Amino acid sequence: LALLSLLFAERDLLAASRDGTPVLLLDDVLSELDAERRERLLALLEQGGQALLTTADPSALGSSDALARIRLDSGSRSSVFVSA
Repeated sequence: LALLSLLFAERDLLAASRDGTPVLLLDDVLSELDAERRERLLALLEQGGQALLTTADPSALGSSDALARIRLDSGSRSSVFVSA
């Protein structure tokens, strides 16, 4: 949780000093969080910027319409769900 806070603070600091917002790379962080913190993290990600978030449990992403989802099976793309 502390590391995520630092990553968001670093992103905000870099965004303030540059023309764009850096991309966050978050590898399976949702599995380490309880349901309330997962929702709070996803809400933060929906506020702006770009992030690549991997998860072994797609249901942890909830039903947000702000997320684009790509599902990989055996290393190949099987389906793409894009929401705006």
